Amino acid sequence: MGVGKTAQAIGALDRTGADRFVVVAPAAVREVWAGEVRKFSTRERRVVKARTIHDLGYWLKGRAQGLLVSYEMAVKWADYLKDDLIDALIFDECHYLKNADTARTRSLLGKDCTGLNGLVANAAQTWWLSGTPIPNDPIDIWTFLRCSGHTPLTLAAFTKRYFKSYQGTYSSTQKPRDEMVPELQQILRVASLRRTMTDVGLELPPVFLTTSEVDGDTAEIRDLLRTYPGLESAILDAIEKGGLSFLDSTHIATLRRLVGESKAPAYGALLVEEFRNGLDQMVVFGFHTRALEIIVDCLQTAGIPCALLNGPTSETKRVQIVKDFQAGKIKCAVLNYKSGGTGITLTASAHLDMFESSWTPADNAQAIKRISRIGQTRNCRARFISLANSIDQRVTQRVSEKTAAIVRLVGS
Repeated sequence: MGVGKTAQAIGALDRTGADRFVVVAPAAVREVWAGEVRKFSTRERRVVKARTIHDLGYWLKGRAQGLLVSYEMAVKWADYLKDDLIDALIFDECHYLKNADTARTRSLLGKDCTGLNGLVANAAQTWWLSGTPIPNDPIDIWTFLRCSGHTPLTLAAFTKRYFKSYQGTYSSTQKPRDEMVPELQQILRVASLRRTMTDVGLELPPVFLTTSEVDGDTAEIRDLLRTYPGLESAILDAIEKGGLSFLDSTHIATLRRLVGESKAPAYGALLVEEFRNGLDQMVVFGFHTRALEIIVDCLQTAGIPCALLNGPTSETKRVQIVKDFQAGKIKCAVLNYKSGGTGITLTASAHLDMFESSWTPADNAQAIKRISRIGQTRNCRARFISLANSIDQRVTQRVSEKTAAIVRLVGS
């Protein structure tokens, strides 16, 4: 992450002579791609950011060489795109396709990730870009190995050959078999091209990870845990093993929302105090809209310029928020992981708080890379915020340890 994947992909387009290309990326990243093509391509390339069917038609008629489309729209328009030959198909943040069972993956990668009847069948070449290709479990790499032709094995056969499975109450996970790790590593060396900061001649200032606690009302949280005995230990066990597929369950979602809303007032007050004591700028990541709104209210009441970037934020406003933050007009950017966790640069700040940390460590590593990337000149501090006297303390401690391991790896 942060070593210029987009610029390198654009260079590869120029080098291979690819004319018509499609970039499938999170919706929030399309504007970044448009700017990077203008900046780095050695050829005159017209690109269209496809938001409507009319934008798609503009590209299909050959009026632009590049099509920038979100994963959602790529699935919706897959039949139209399959009627046109694509010189290069690029999946940015390709870990969005890690789950072979989703309609998204089946539509884009074809049946059983073989490419058959998928969008990839119409591409002369397909490239996969990610700073976190293994976001949670090592098994996450199967989809792109299968679709790119680097393993003939089905998911079941691949899992049986290379992994041991562990089944818990709420989730299952896989760990690589020790004796098969060398073979798997060799496959990855052939299938992928990894670039680190050292490889591209860069050395970023260090990132220091810390944790802080804030107080809040934990009564509802305790009641919920009493209602579901064993839930707390199951959560901690799953985070330890990396299997987090159970997080969609209703009571887990309720628990996470309660934790966020409980600690938001005290955290907002903490931020106000830190700004009054000389903090220049801050980036805050979280999940739940109401909790993030409470933080923004605290800052605005204290007269601190801030902005909330989440799902409803338009692409135009998103670009303006980033621009204003980088110019110092906004002192605190409060972001949702899904909307702001990739594709933006916030290096004006050297401080980032994971107010509600993701239980997938790679998401936290992606968030930290918003400030720790090319252009950063100061040492960075990334802080996990936990709710005192609650399960959030133990979850945050474990997640922070796993995130630190990823940050060390991707920052090397």
